[in-house]
Amino acid sequence: MNEPRVEIVDLGTWGAAALFAEYDPEDDVIRVNARIVECMHAARGAAEAARFVACAIAHERYHRTYPSASEEGARRYAAAVSGLDSDCEQLLLRAAAQSPAGRQ
Repeated sequence: MNEPRVEIVDLGTWGAAALFAEYDPEDDVIRVNARIVECMHAARGAAEAARFVACAIAHERYHRTYPSASEEGARRYAAAVSGLDSDCEQLLLRAAAQSPAGRQ
């Protein structure tokens, strides 16, 4: 299995929530939400924004590899791979709520 392409793009919203990332199996691409990356960069700096991107990619790769896996399993795997801790995850959730996507 080849590695998927990764794009940083504006994913908008899914219902009332901002999307962090998504995997598109048709194009074999992982898309990470640029809005959340920008919020993370502003709140915590470039290193934490990069860690978020790594976490989002790991999460979506897990789902790509194990399509029937639980969200919790994907979150645990991604946190372990990226080093994104639960405190930072809470910051992400707040940043998502404050982003333009989270307010729409």
